[in-house]
Amino acid sequence: MTDEETTERVIDRLILALAAQLDRSGGPALAAGAAEALADVSRAEADVIFGQAGHLVHYGTDTEPLKALIHAITAIQRDEAPADAAVKPGDDVRLVGEVPESLAGYDEAWLRETSFVVRYVDRNAMVGVQPDLTEDYVIATVPAASVEPVRTESAP
Repeated sequence: MTDEETTERVIDRLILALAAQLDRSGGPALAAGAAEALADVSRAEADVIFGQAGHLVHYGTDTEPLKALIHAITAIQRDEAPADAAVKPGDDVRLVGEVPESLAGYDEAWLRETSFVVRYVDRNAMVGVQPDLTEDYVIATVPAASVEPVRTESAP
């Protein structure tokens, strides 16, 4: 097993453990310490967290607790998004205009009919988007101008 595979398995285990703990608490929010630990994550960190959690949901690993965890983390990200952001984490969006370079390898027809969820918003007018987890779990960074809201505050 490579170091990268080991890292991914450890992250998977930690995400599953956090999801199980959240599920057991019966509440929709993470404990204060957990929320604090997940606050102010970078775009790259958000990509890893949501990508790994999305991978687990996509392949059917005890999905309800994982979806609740994704929603709880999204709520933290949403609270930290710039107040003037056109879209915020948790919003459902669709692609508009030219297909961003980060998604150039995907079928354009699929991209146009796919609803994405915003996972990260930065101050440089870039957003991290993820398709419905039953479709795919990739996180792509695209210009905020490349998306338009379909609905705000979506579920994971």
